[in-house]
Amino acid sequence: MTIRFLHTESCHVWQKALVVLEETLSELNLEVSYEVILIKTQKDADNHKFGGSPTIQIDGFDVDPMAQGVTKYTLSSCRNYVYQNKFYEYPPKEMVLAALKRTAEQK
Repeated sequence: MTIRFLHTESCHVWQKALVVLEETLSELNLEVSYEVILIKTQKDADNHKFGGSPTIQIDGFDVDPMAQGVTKYTLSSCRNYVYQNKFYEYPPKEMVLAALKRTAEQK
C-alpha cells in the first residue's frame, strides 16, 4: 500500500490532517510508511493529481470518493471535504478509515 500526503505550505490545516492520517493508521495497527509531499508549483499539482491542500492518496486514489472524477488539478492552498453531509477543512478520520478499508478489500 502506497500512501501519499500532499499539501501546500500556505494551508493552515495540513498538520491536523497529518495527525488524522497517523491516528487512523495506528488504530488499524498498520505499519505503513507514507510520503509527505509539499506541492510548490502547478507542475507539481498536475504530476501528483493534487486537488487542493491537504490531499491524502492511497495507491494513487484520493481518499475522497467525490474527487475520483477530477481531471483539473490546482495549486489551491485549502480544500474542503464533505463527509456524511458535513463540511470539513481536511479529511475526517472516518473518510480516511473508509478509504483504507476499500483499498484493503480490493487486494
